[in-house]
Amino acid sequence: MELVNTKFATSTPVRSVLAMLLLMFAVVGFADVKLLDSFPKSDSKLGEMVTDLRLWFDVEPDPAGSKIELLKDDSRIPVLALHSMGENDLMGFVQQPTPPGRYRVVWQATAVGTDTVVYGEFDFIIVNSGPKP
Repeated sequence: MELVNTKFATSTPVRSVLAMLLLMFAVVGFADVKLLDSFPKSDSKLGEMVTDLRLWFDVEPDPAGSKIELLKDDSRIPVLALHSMGENDLMGFVQQPTPPGRYRVVWQATAVGTDTVVYGEFDFIIVNSGPKP
């Protein structure tokens, strides 16, 4: 006579499914935020001043846990009112003129619902477009 404990026999598939679900949620919960696009674009050359910065990500960023900074030489140019336009993006307004030169955008982003903070940076150049005819 073979004894089978049906309590454990029936719960093993359930445990397997639960373990798989937990693993899927853990991967989603700890996924990195990836920068997909930006304005200005990395390594771009612009012929006019920048009044706002916008970054697009692969997931919805949390503006409250994110930050964008604009640097020129040793100066920090304030980027204020960080918000989202509802397109997995962060946008902020540049608070002073951006004359010709090399600029660096330094960002940190947190996805909505996570505590993981991801950092990145890129450069762009504003060239002197000269007087228009």
